[in-house]
Amino acid sequence: MNLLRINLFGGLEIKQVSGEPIALPSRKAATLLGYIALTSPQGISRSKLAAMLWEGRFSDNARASLRQTLLTLRRVLPQCADVILTERDDIRICPNAVSTDVQDFERLLQSDDLATLACAAALYRGELLEGIGSTSCAFEAWLSAERQRLRTQAMRAITSLLDVGGRERVEIAMTFSLRVLAADPLQEDIHRTLMRCYAQQGRRADALRQYDFCRNVLRKQVGATPEIETESLQREIRRMLRA
Repeated sequence: MNLLRINLFGGLEIKQVSGEPIALPSRKAATLLGYIALTSPQGISRSKLAAMLWEGRFSDNARASLRQTLLTLRRVLPQCADVILTERDDIRICPNAVSTDVQDFERLLQSDDLATLACAAALYRGELLEGIGSTSCAFEAWLSAERQRLRTQAMRAITSLLDVGGRERVEIAMTFSLRVLAADPLQEDIHRTLMRCYAQQGRRADALRQYDFCRNVLRKQVGATPEIETESLQREIRRMLRA
């Protein structure tokens, strides 16, 4: 029976099954819970967790910090003993006690049903663990890889929806695209996807506004200009608009 709902897209949100939110008292407690939730149900050694989240500290100090953060979670989380399983050396979340939006997202993406894919798109509310940062290089590297992995799954869903075509599939693909760009506006291929979708719907002015947005983001954030393919697409859309 699920005791907690943990949403990890767009930040970290914890709710009891009743829907009542649970606030964590520290960023480190949130980081620890988010990491365990994403790696569940595999057990994680205490030494790995300590090194991952308290990188740069001596081993004994890191393990002490881990113990203190676990105590914080036990005080805050209802029925914590049934949620976080602490064995002699391993820590894990009981998979039957917790559900996460990431798990649901990956499961829903396996379906070809449009309503199910629309639900998957709705779950992708933003970057994984958005706003949950760490001074640990190891944690940041892990988080970056996980974000890219989930973003790639969303982009594959967009491609498959557009390959089949149809108004409803295009609309779901656009929802996915907008959510991916909200998390990472530098994904130029997704900007092109949106431009093509808008043009296909006859919304050529919106397609060109998307191009302008893409160009401005690239210039301001990385000092780059759009790729040749993007420039060719916007010229083609402008010709369609004048025709």
